[in-house]
Amino acid sequence: MAGIADLMPVITATWPAAEARQVGPFMVQAGGGGGQRVSAARLADPATTDTTEAEIDAAIAALEGFGQPPLFQVPGHQTGLDARLAARGLTPRDTTHAMVMPCADLAAPPPPVTCFATWPPLAIQTEIWAAGGIGPARLAVMERVTGPRMSFFGRANDKPAGTAFVAIHHGIAMLHALEIAPAHRRKGLAAKMMRAAADWAKGEGADTMAVLVTGENRPAQGLYASLGFQAVGQYHYRSQRS
Repeated sequence: MAGIADLMPVITATWPAAEARQVGPFMVQAGGGGGQRVSAARLADPATTDTTEAEIDAAIAALEGFGQPPLFQVPGHQTGLDARLAARGLTPRDTTHAMVMPCADLAAPPPPVTCFATWPPLAIQTEIWAAGGIGPARLAVMERVTGPRMSFFGRANDKPAGTAFVAIHHGIAMLHALEIAPAHRRKGLAAKMMRAAADWAKGEGADTMAVLVTGENRPAQGLYASLGFQAVGQYHYRSQRS
């Protein structure tokens, strides 16, 4: 089963930065307003656990060159790096859990008129995303993906109700930006969309489905666990105190 170190390259490929530059052992990203995941520095080799103070200084200088404050993405096993960043006063935030399961165990065609695979996304999908805080800069991230990708449009009671984005890298399909309109939550649509996404991914040759969920999002954690996803690790960010 894929672990967090295996998933880090998948995260990068399926949710790519506007620009990325290797600085010593770090990959330093320019996010273009697309959020923390595409704006953080991270160790380019996910198996690495530590670095040097000078290399951290160089990564911070590169982030500042992009007009961004110090921000590091730190998988849970990178304890040496985490300790160095903590000693510099960078505080932890937004712990994110990675969960995976076999596509074959999740995949199922959606019931009629409940979920549609479409690329590019429909205008109504961008409206649902926008209402959930996923605006043009994050839609631009989706456009930058170069591998297999697809959006999924969910309907409930004959009304537009949900949207999601999935992309594949090295046989792992990763779900991003699942958004269900508030009036249609807790009615099973998200599960149908997840199964439809896995069915598409399986058809594209993926064998693993992966999701990322913040520690505070207990409803999403519960949904994924109920579908059979298993937690395989976590990462968090370290940044300056705001």
